[in-house]
Amino acid sequence: MKTRNIFKTLAFAMMMPAMLLTTACSSEDELANNKNIDNTEAAINKGFSLPVTVNVTRQGDSDMRATFNESTRTLSFSAGDQLLVRGNDNSEGGAGRFAGMLDYDTEKGNFSGIIYTENSYSGTADALFTAANSNWVGAALFPNGYESYEFLSLSGSGYSTSYSMSYNKAIAATKAAAVEQFSLESAKTYSSGFALSPENAIFNFTITGLTDGAKDVTLKDGTRTMFTGSVTPTSGTAAFALGAMIKNYMDFPVNLKNVTLTIDGTDIDITDANKNLTAGKIYNITRNAIPGALVGKFSVSSTDKVYFSKGNLQYTKSTGIWSFMDHQYSTVETTSQAIGDDYASQNVVSLFGWGTSGWDNGNTYYQPYNTANVNNSSKGYGYGPKNGTTYTYDLTGTYANADWGLYNAISNGGNTANTWRTLTKDEWTYLLTTRSASTVNGTADARYAKAYLFGTTHGVIIFPDSYTHPAGVAAPTGINATDYTSWDGNRYTATDWAKMEAAGCVFLPAAGWRDATTIRKVNEYVRYWTSTYNSAGFAYNVGIMESNMNPANYNQKNYGYSVRLVHDAN
Repeated sequence: MKTRNIFKTLAFAMMMPAMLLTTACSSEDELANNKNIDNTEAAINKGFSLPVTVNVTRQGDSDMRATFNESTRTLSFSAGDQLLVRGNDNSEGGAGRFAGMLDYDTEKGNFSGIIYTENSYSGTADALFTAANSNWVGAALFPNGYESYEFLSLSGSGYSTSYSMSYNKAIAATKAAAVEQFSLESAKTYSSGFALSPENAIFNFTITGLTDGAKDVTLKDGTRTMFTGSVTPTSGTAAFALGAMIKNYMDFPVNLKNVTLTIDGTDIDITDANKNLTAGKIYNITRNAIPGALVGKFSVSSTDKVYFSKGNLQYTKSTGIWSFMDHQYSTVETTSQAIGDDYASQNVVSLFGWGTSGWDNGNTYYQPYNTANVNNSSKGYGYGPKNGTTYTYDLTGTYANADWGLYNAISNGGNTANTWRTLTKDEWTYLLTTRSASTVNGTADARYAKAYLFGTTHGVIIFPDSYTHPAGVAAPTGINATDYTSWDGNRYTATDWAKMEAAGCVFLPAAGWRDATTIRKVNEYVRYWTSTYNSAGFAYNVGIMESNMNPANYNQKNYGYSVRLVHDAN
């Protein structure tokens, strides 16, 4: 038997379940003595032809499919779109099985062409489709562009014909292109036209933190490969979109919690929430390929840029494990906790004395859990040998700064030492007062603003170098303010913040500070250590209160402040 391929075909790694169609095969030698209704020699052996004009509408949430204009968020069918119509009219004297591919008419706004019927038929298309409803009838949209992406084929023999689709290696550079070319739609009934409903979803990825050169991409549902391909980042960022099947080969819904994108060998989870993939939806996903890193890029000098970690640093005393908090707004300490000496009653801590990285140099151990009200006169605070021996250190020596990131593996930040680091005093100052940045709400070089998240958490939002404030989210006020600006001036919901974080914003929660075992000013003071010491007993920190902002305070090393690490982005 000969096989009819309407489009170029691909050796599919994963196919959607084939849908049986009813069409006369186009091979000229397969159907003998079947005269077409117009009885022309050219139409012999193709079944009986019936000119058709079909009106097509869309059901449900239609703003996510077909030709898509990103600026106006409008859509329409476009030239090159085709509609596959198929069915079976098994009524007495009916047309029998039928199928045909119809082209979109841009002037008339409908689909027209020829369908072929198994039996001679002289009625109207409307009557045929209506009659076929009692058995089966359907239509499927083939958006313009499928052929160029080489992932759709139609093949078969006689009147038993099937079509198959695969997204394997089908990738688009923009969301609009993906919506136009990867949006599958179908209708299973007819009523004065076919009302199409979506069958798949679109993933729209922006992945930062990459190096130059082509990168392999794999999308998996658990262990099942949904997509393979490659992308080439521009300035460390890969933007691409692809179609996604909403059900697996067992016809079970795809849960986004089980979906993982692997790019350049790094696994990137989509979400930790139970959420089934919905047909007709676009999922905008912005992630960093560096484990534990946020997506925004920030200049900290005229030449250097960094990514911030996804949350403040924390230390678990019982395991000795360093990790980032799960969210930027998360804190550990509260005013109600009675911590006790050496954090004896609290296993997880995050307000550290300066330089208490836990670095091991022979018998010397820095102590991130130390709360002693003593201002040590040598390098980091809280150091001390396990055997009780006293050591003296030279502040100008190699290890004058016991940086939390340089000497420790961060469990959810790549789990290797010397990957993350603490910003210096000068870098914090440049970040908050000097760098060039985007204009936000009329303010040029918008660098930061105070905010109140979820009605519970005060803090400071830092805007990335390149930033577009999300549509539908209130524009920030009090931008770059150095004097009194209320914490409550910029109120954002969880939905608002999710959009701002995806756009690259960093949030530093007002976790307060610790004096020995006493926690002070929670939800009032933003205090973060720098890696720069001031003198034997003092080091620099960033201080932002409701009344003022100072990127270069210095205080005693034994005070407990928050730490937010960065990863170099150059």
